[in-house]
Amino acid sequence: MLSRPDKDALRALLDSQVKEKLQSNPDAVTTYAAKPEPERKPYTTKPTVQEKAFSRELDQMRANAEAGVVENVEVTPAAEPESNLTLDDYPGLKAAGASIKPW
Repeated sequence: MLSRPDKDALRALLDSQVKEKLQSNPDAVTTYAAKPEPERKPYTTKPTVQEKAFSRELDQMRANAEAGVVENVEVTPAAEPESNLTLDDYPGLKAAGASIKPW
């Protein structure tokens, strides 16, 4: 059987072949400079729809203030909402304290 050379023998063989090649042709190996890593930009978040609408509203308010436009905003107190529900809407429901059975 043929015996295979070990790793050290292969390293020595390849090293000697490289040295011979470089002696016969010194320009056989060309080295290149490493490429620089690209610069990373800082992370920035994208504005949400609400943030965009808010900034547009602020810009509009600033433009109105510079133009001298005054907006009167009427604030009305919140009234109690009227309930459209009645006991008839819920069959089987009795008014509170309507028919209390004594023991």
